Amino acid sequence: MLFTSYRYIVKELLWPFIMGVIVFTFILIMFQLLRFVEFMVVHGVDFIIIFKLIYYLVVAFLPITVPVSFLFSVLLVFSRLSGDNEITAFKASGISIYQLMAPVLFVSLIASVITFYVSFYEGPWGNRNFENTLHKIGSAKATIQLREGFFNDSIVKDFMLYAAEIDSEKGIMKKLFIYDERDKDNPIVVTAKSAKIEIEDLSKRTELLLYNGYITFLRESRDKYRRASFNEYKIVLYEGSFVGDMSPNPPSLTYSELKEQIKKAEIKKDSSWYNKMSVEFHRRFAIPFACLIFGFLGITFGNTTSRNMHHGAGILSFVVMVFYWVIYITSTSLGSKGMINPVFSVWIANILFSVFSGYLFFRKT
Repeated sequence: MLFTSYRYIVKELLWPFIMGVIVFTFILIMFQLLRFVEFMVVHGVDFIIIFKLIYYLVVAFLPITVPVSFLFSVLLVFSRLSGDNEITAFKASGISIYQLMAPVLFVSLIASVITFYVSFYEGPWGNRNFENTLHKIGSAKATIQLREGFFNDSIVKDFMLYAAEIDSEKGIMKKLFIYDERDKDNPIVVTAKSAKIEIEDLSKRTELLLYNGYITFLRESRDKYRRASFNEYKIVLYEGSFVGDMSPNPPSLTYSELKEQIKKAEIKKDSSWYNKMSVEFHRRFAIPFACLIFGFLGITFGNTTSRNMHHGAGILSFVVMVFYWVIYITSTSLGSKGMINPVFSVWIANILFSVFSGYLFFRKT
């Protein structure tokens, strides 16, 4: 009887959990929808690239959507069990609310492990690929902004580019004429059969790659010049920042990379960077642990609310998550700035919600 009850509850939790992940992920994606539409309509970005961006975002959002979806599923299931008097039937059969917690804790443990894994590995992978793809789109946009058959002089000061043909989708230009007088003492004229613009992912260094053409080096007298041919030639449009000076994006770092950054900050005695990396590192542990807390909270709310509460399970789970994230963001912001201990700042929301959920659970059960 007990095993059958456990299997029943796990089965009931599974589908709301999956649907919650889908729905909450879709809600988060909606905030980026207008941006994606602009990419497709205005900038002519291919649908396959947009699909990749959405996929990377879905993976990056999993550390957020898994805990809130688990809370949603527990609220929905236990409010329904309470409303249909099934919990009363379980108790009449000798199964207490404490015993009914076992399958919930089992599923919450699985959700915690999933959240932990995606927080340290899949989430950073999604973040990193999303950023890199956006940089590539930015490179294509640089080509899109150029006008075919016109002398374009707004790219860089003292730099003029003419392209007879521009393929905006592929980012390829053909039959180019370039006049570069950024070096006033040594202006050059470049002609090339084709070219493309590339932007380095980390440093944002922007380069114009030219293929099969000639470089004409003009002298001050303008009546003498030197000419050289090339198969491939590179012109730097923007230097950007040196890669070594770039601070990595914390959400894109894996477990080993975070440990390495913390160690470097300790060696350099960079307290600011140490605080940020410590907060990010321990955040990856705190959020998975929240799944266990939400399990208790979901059982308590679902077991003590009205018969119709299961219709508002989604709203209640959203409200709970808003309160959780407000406390979490506030405390971690203080930790990142060194105003409070960075490790403690990450766990404040979990501690408060543990006390709150424990109080409600033991009071109502």
